[in-house]
Amino acid sequence: MSNPTFALLILLFPAAGALLLAGRGWRLPRVFTVIIGPGVVWLSFVATLALFFGKASGDFTYWTWIKSGAFEVPFNLLVDNLSIFMCLVITGVGGLIVTYSVGYMEHEDDPSYARFFTYMDIFIFSMLLLVLAGNFIFLIVGWALVGLSSYLLIGFWYQRHSAVVAARKAFVMNVIGDVGMILGTFILFVNFHSVTYSSVFALLTPGCPPLRECPQNLFLRHITDSPALELAAFFLLVGAVAKSAQLPLHTWLPDAMEGPTPVSALIHAATMVTAGVYLVGRMHPIYDIAVYAHAAVAIVGAVTALFAATIAIVQVDIKRVLAYSTMSQIGYMFLAVGIGAYSFGFFHLLSHAFFKALLFMAAGNVIHAMHDEQDMRKYGGLWGQMRPTSVAFLVGSLSLVGVIPFVGFFSKEQILGAAFSKPDDSAVQLLWFIGFLTALITGFYTGRMWWLSFWGKPSPQRPVEHPHAPRLVMMVPVGILAVLATIGGFIQTRALGIGPSAVSDFLNPVVGPVRWEGGGGEIAVTFLTMILATALFAGALRLRPWSSYAPWAQRLLERKYYFDEIYDAAFVRPMDWVAAFAQRDIEGPVIDAAVVDTGQLTRWGAGELSLTQSGYFRNYVLVFVGGAVVVAVALLVRANL
Repeated sequence: MSNPTFALLILLFPAAGALLLAGRGWRLPRVFTVIIGPGVVWLSFVATLALFFGKASGDFTYWTWIKSGAFEVPFNLLVDNLSIFMCLVITGVGGLIVTYSVGYMEHEDDPSYARFFTYMDIFIFSMLLLVLAGNFIFLIVGWALVGLSSYLLIGFWYQRHSAVVAARKAFVMNVIGDVGMILGTFILFVNFHSVTYSSVFALLTPGCPPLRECPQNLFLRHITDSPALELAAFFLLVGAVAKSAQLPLHTWLPDAMEGPTPVSALIHAATMVTAGVYLVGRMHPIYDIAVYAHAAVAIVGAVTALFAATIAIVQVDIKRVLAYSTMSQIGYMFLAVGIGAYSFGFFHLLSHAFFKALLFMAAGNVIHAMHDEQDMRKYGGLWGQMRPTSVAFLVGSLSLVGVIPFVGFFSKEQILGAAFSKPDDSAVQLLWFIGFLTALITGFYTGRMWWLSFWGKPSPQRPVEHPHAPRLVMMVPVGILAVLATIGGFIQTRALGIGPSAVSDFLNPVVGPVRWEGGGGEIAVTFLTMILATALFAGALRLRPWSSYAPWAQRLLERKYYFDEIYDAAFVRPMDWVAAFAQRDIEGPVIDAAVVDTGQLTRWGAGELSLTQSGYFRNYVLVFVGGAVVVAVALLVRANL
């Protein structure tokens, strides 16, 4: 098969799986769902491997979707190293998560079981469309479908009010991002008269496109001096911030933990929340020129990383700790792409997919064994009872902290090293310090999570005295991810001055290389960061609670800096008041009354008019003669005038 066919099959496999499960899955035996649900994702993974090993690249157009005069929107898929990289992450790690779901969701009844895998396949299809789209229109379509499918997955247990509210909150926040994406695309279309990546990016890179009459240097000078490109980049950043749960559109992510744990792993590890990082990387020709928007990406990332890490310190729900950890790690990725170290940001995306999916699924094993209990204070002593899961969670935790030789060390420290060593940029040095401080806090809250959950004696509040071991179908994906989190970093060791840099070498043709190199100071700071973070991880076992001498800080962090309360007071309550006022004083007395009164007036008029229907012939003749007289008089008057 040709490369365009393989690219299309990557999309068609999960789409076909979703259609099959939606149409017949609930009627057929469960084995049908077990095969189709994960199977189509793995088929997409195989098709992606075919493109990867075939070194495929190209902008494949399949048909013209819209054509009106000079305006044309093709259905085209852009296959390059970046889209292949993202597809490998989505289908590879996503396939492991969907396979894990076979065991985790086993207690659901057959219709709900099939419905769950239908939603999962729709989500995978949406993410693949997002990263393979070759134009802004289908990027927005994929972007919106990801928001819709995440809404369905977060609210999967729709019988629970909290799940419905969380799904609605995620949907609203993502729609805000969708509006930003649409406005940014509109501005680009007005200025570039095209919606395809190739046409837009060709005008922003060296060399004049052959179909343009204006010289490249004149157009670049015009677009650089114009605020339009900065404005478009900022609007696109709104979409990235909402999808990746960065400040200030982050409040949906912790509440998204209401969904099943595999959903949390899929959304927070390898797919949805990394879409914003992909967007900035894909649009790097725009952000490389829009310097203010580019700087905003780095600032948002660094601030969010520290903000989320501090909140994670006080969380007692194991999934919420991991959720805030996700926000923090995505912040590192934003920091990387915001300073131009695109390949480093994408390597951390890959690294994060390994260890965060591992952490969520290992946590899922515990939650499954504990009858859905998620409060870490009610665990304890699991090291001796769930040893394989405990080891897997420890591997993921050490990778999150950034301990060598786990994959998180190589990816996170590479970002911090790039920020530390960037020449002649004191602002980036400040961002490095924020990232450094975040790494230390990460060590503490991760250690607190691990020691509280797995060490010591079992809590007397445990719902289960002897937790059961997870099924093999749940442990195999966890084991694979544990191996990847342990050895995955060795594909990118050049940051330490030795070995390969496979991810950077693979992505550099698309996003460009990092244009500065660190030295011995960077390596020294890297190891200092790791040592301090590891010490805090170990020390979390013995550190005294600090809430007793800083209760105000405890309250501040428990209330998540009062963002939900501020949004409620600034937006939700005023909108509720406006809605109540409109219903009480406008809709009822004005709009509804106008309709009702019109009907009543018509009925009254018809009643009055019906009085003229007497049934006497002489009355009708009299009316006729009277009308004729009136017409005759009117004609005479008009003739005399």
